[in-house]
Amino acid sequence: MKIIQLKNFSPTQMMGFLIIADDGSLIVIDGGNRADTEGFLNALEEYRGTRFATVDCWFMTHPHDDHYGVFAELTDRASRGIKIPYCRNFCYCPQDNSLGEHEKHFAGQIVEFNEKAAATKYPVTHLKVRDKFVFGNLTVEVLRVPDPAITANAFNNSSVVLKFTEERGMKDDFVMIFLGDLGIEGGRQLLKLCPEGIKADAVQLAHHGQNGVTKEVYEAIAPRFAFFCTPDWLWYNTIDPAKPGCGPWQTLEVRKWMCELGAIPVRACEKNVVFDTAWID
Repeated sequence: MKIIQLKNFSPTQMMGFLIIADDGSLIVIDGGNRADTEGFLNALEEYRGTRFATVDCWFMTHPHDDHYGVFAELTDRASRGIKIPYCRNFCYCPQDNSLGEHEKHFAGQIVEFNEKAAATKYPVTHLKVRDKFVFGNLTVEVLRVPDPAITANAFNNSSVVLKFTEERGMKDDFVMIFLGDLGIEGGRQLLKLCPEGIKADAVQLAHHGQNGVTKEVYEAIAPRFAFFCTPDWLWYNTIDPAKPGCGPWQTLEVRKWMCELGAIPVRACEKNVVFDTAWID
């Protein structure tokens, strides 16, 4: 399969992935901010031949606008009669607007997401733990869904966690885990939900590589590849380009964790990154 990590088209952080399975299925994870919409459509054209390529399955991790913004923008365009890509299955875990009571500065985002999810013309699936989706030799499993009992860091901890397992015949399976913006509490819960372990070849770093899950979670995953959805200012932890390390973020520490685990960082900086598992032994 090809894992395409999309670059950001605005100064802020975002998360967007296109996954192309060996059977040709196209899977989207999140998508990015509204400002990333044209970049998303251009990526469909680059990798699928048309800006209106059919998406077989679109997974939304959680209701932060740097994750659902592209979906919201496309939904608005459709309401105005503008052509958008079709999606056969839009998958998310529904949450009540009361989620915003725990983080009032994000309250408008759960309201907006719920409005767009209700308005979408895409067929919808509400995700549950252990749900499985099969695309040829690729299986996607839902490892974790939001727990309303976790109210600390509520929006980030509402992230759905996905496990992608690709059967590769004569090679070992390739496994990647997507953590969304999962926080400390959600990460600890994930370990309890998966007593059989969560070891994987690759991981999408929680919360853009800082203030996400604890090192313990990454040690359990023991990744060979670490996908950072992290723009330069966050990667270098700086609010001043001349002073790397001067920002308030945890990125440098998490980068150190990955170095200690021997994980190779993968990051879309100036352009999208195409990671082809066929290249990996």
